[in-house]
Amino acid sequence: MKWTHRKNRQAGVTLMELIAALAVMAVIIVGALSLYTSASTSEKVNTLNQDTRALQAAVRSLYSGQGTYGAATTKLNDVLVTAKRVPSTIKVDTTATPYTMTHAANGNVDVVSTGNSFEVQLTNITPELCVPLMTGASGWTSVRVGATAGGGTPRTPPVDPNTAATDCNASGATFLTFLN
Repeated sequence: MKWTHRKNRQAGVTLMELIAALAVMAVIIVGALSLYTSASTSEKVNTLNQDTRALQAAVRSLYSGQGTYGAATTKLNDVLVTAKRVPSTIKVDTTATPYTMTHAANGNVDVVSTGNSFEVQLTNITPELCVPLMTGASGWTSVRVGATAGGGTPRTPPVDPNTAATDCNASGATFLTFLN
């Protein structure tokens, strides 16, 4: 009789190898999601900063030399839309009266006259968006955050990050107002 020896070959992966591979994939996925969330927040902040500055420049140019921005509490959204001075990143609904403008974080944008000046009011601002928006509010007279439009303590830019974090993390703080 002839004896032949066959080497035992593994036909697949062991349970331990499969668990290890799944653990590595989970770590990679969690890291990728974290980076995506961070990049998405950063993109929204940049878009909102550019939009508020563009609205500020548009209102100033439309009303230059007039000495007033209309009666206090008058919304200037319709004027900006009609003059085609709304940034393309802001969605405009012309079926509503006054026109509704929606920013990158799916909140409303209202440009409101205070008589001799104006405000740009943003709603649906989360603390993740609020802190960098407040600290980056250069070019504005003041910025404030609160649970309602016009609420909160006005802060003069540049706003300290600790002050911005305290204001933004206040209960119900979702309105951010830039004052010209």
